[in-house]
This record gives sequence, structure tokens and C-alpha cells, in this order.
Amino acid sequence: MKITENSQKNVLIIGSGSMGYSDQRIHDMWIDKYNLFLKVEHESSIKKGKYKPLITLEGIDWCGTRTIYNYIVNGVHKSLPLEVFNDLGLYLWNHLFNVNTGRTPVHLFLRQSDPGLGICIPQDTRENFFSFREESDPLEKIYLEGLDK
Repeated sequence: MKITENSQKNVLIIGSGSMGYSDQRIHDMWIDKYNLFLKVEHESSIKKGKYKPLITLEGIDWCGTRTIYNYIVNGVHKSLPLEVFNDLGLYLWNHLFNVNTGRTPVHLFLRQSDPGLGICIPQDTRENFFSFREESDPLEKIYLEGLDK
């Protein structure tokens, strides 16, 4: 496989248990709201004279319950920083945690370099029927242990 500039940048990969409202992945709605929050923060910073860059998580590939997002800063694709990954993990935990089940519907929450395989990831194998899922709630680790390393 030829390595390209994009394939070396960390992207966000999320999978959530089932489709939610209006045939949308459960996490998609919250990513849209997170993007809106970041846009308002950016615009407010301009008005206050304390500029913060415009950050957006842009869906680049999706299928079934998975979505892959690029991290965009002022229109330029960059590697997803650990701080943003953890902040988003806590944000999703706070909005998706179900007290009845003790978990969130998110079964995949990864920050890794884009392998350039579309929606497939290197963790997909025959043994897991090409549908890798993290064994426990990946957002719970971020919530309980603080920052993911």
C-alpha cells in the first residue's frame, strides 16, 4: 500500500450500537452538536478579540454503524490531538450514558492513523467477522480513568 500524507494523520473512528433517530447513526447527532458548539466558541472568540481556530470533525466515510472523521482546523486537515479525542469522549459519555444499562451505545472509539482502507480498519479480522468492537465501553475508560493515553 502506498503511504500518502493523509494516511499518516490520526483520524477519529466511532461506531455506535444501532441506528438512531431518522436512520442516523446514534453518534452522528452528537458530533453535529459538538461541531456547532466549536463553531459558536470560534465566533465568540473573534467578537471578544481572543481568537480561537475553527475546529470541525468532518465525516469522510461511513457504513453501518461506523463513521470516520477528519479533524479540520480552519479548513486544513490535521492529525486529531489527544486532548480533542478525550474531550469528545467525555462529551459523548455525558450525553449517551444510559443509567439503566450502565453504558453507552458506543462500541468503537478510536484515534489512530488513517489506514486508507475506507471504512475498514486493521483491527477487522475473520475472527471478528470484519466488525471489530472494543470489549468494554470505550467511553467509560476515558470517563473513569481521565485522559486516554
